[in-house]
Amino acid sequence: MNKRFLLIIFGSLLLMSGIFFTAFSSRKPLTPETQVSVKSPVFHEESPSTPPSKDLSPAKANAASFSLKEMSKILFQHTVTGGKLEDLVKDLKKTRQEPFLVRDKNDETGEMIIVRTKSPLPGTRYFHAQYFTDETMQAFAQHMSFELHASPQAMNQAIQTVKEAFPNLDAPSEESRDFIQWDLEDGYVIWIKRLGAEDIQENPFNFYSAEDIGSIRIAVELAPEGD
Repeated sequence: MNKRFLLIIFGSLLLMSGIFFTAFSSRKPLTPETQVSVKSPVFHEESPSTPPSKDLSPAKANAASFSLKEMSKILFQHTVTGGKLEDLVKDLKKTRQEPFLVRDKNDETGEMIIVRTKSPLPGTRYFHAQYFTDETMQAFAQHMSFELHASPQAMNQAIQTVKEAFPNLDAPSEESRDFIQWDLEDGYVIWIKRLGAEDIQENPFNFYSAEDIGSIRIAVELAPEGD
């Protein structure tokens, strides 16, 4: 089992991110030869069984929209395009997010470098990046994400913005009301998830309260090899 695979598995376990699966439906076949399977339409509005989130004020909504675009660009520029760790830190400093690094070493996986921010852009929170070093001692991004404050429009806005920031996305590989994922180049995936009560409990990196239910997490990460 190579080192890169161990690094990806280790990073993924730390993040405790959940995965949902796409639901499919089939049309009634006219004949065995004409049988087809079609994907059920998926809507990303908030579930009517949960308390609705609050609308943002016009000023906060505009700020959040701008921040969503800026952070989505950062995810694109520093993952699939092979951006360097030092360039990520520079870009975060340019936007005055006050990045800081935490280093951790493990005998099995080597060094992990975590990047966080003290001053996230308005409407966002909890930027989190995880870098590992490969056999040539070059750092690569295993995971990069940020969160958007909950609002009735947040999920659909995140989906639209990601489609603009990541050109030529194929159809989603997984999709449900509260989750959507696309496959990217070089083993990366990008996913958007509306956080439920179970997602904000005992998080190893982020502090949450009940008011954070419905927040949107947008992440790019390496999928384990062989999936």
